[in-house]
Amino acid sequence: MEIVTPWEVNPFVSGLFLREDYKDGVQYSYFTMKIPVPGYLVAIACGDLEREWIGDSRVYVITEHLGMEAALAELDNLEDGIKKIEEYTGVEYVWEIYQILILPPSFPFGGMENPLLTFASPTIIVGDKSEVSVANHEIAHSWSGNLVTNMNWDCFWLNEGFTVFLERKVSKL
Repeated sequence: MEIVTPWEVNPFVSGLFLREDYKDGVQYSYFTMKIPVPGYLVAIACGDLEREWIGDSRVYVITEHLGMEAALAELDNLEDGIKKIEEYTGVEYVWEIYQILILPPSFPFGGMENPLLTFASPTIIVGDKSEVSVANHEIAHSWSGNLVTNMNWDCFWLNEGFTVFLERKVSKL
């Protein structure tokens, strides 16, 4: 059975895009994840979304068309955050690209750091860059939380503790 929607559905996942195939009018999208991650870090998003590079970087912004211009302006220096954490930790950003998805207003959290696909509340797009630290926090999870994670939930504070430390080093809070 073919599912037809009134808009073009763009899938984004916490993996690197491989290819798309079309068979009998159905689109099949294939992704890969080269680095093992725990199941709680797998993410899938689809909808009437657009994706654009932030300048000359490895960072994408994904959002609905109407919010793209504001999101690009607000988050234009996220590559700097990645570079600062790489420099401070001495560990290269291994995920290749960073994508931040600005979700609809109903998203109840500041952000969720899935590898290659951060989910973020639209409340971080305020026009004065005062909430960019939320995005820097989720980027910092690329090292503490995604690359190295806690063994069990008793030690979850390690993810957040080291991540807040890195976020504040980058954000100068």
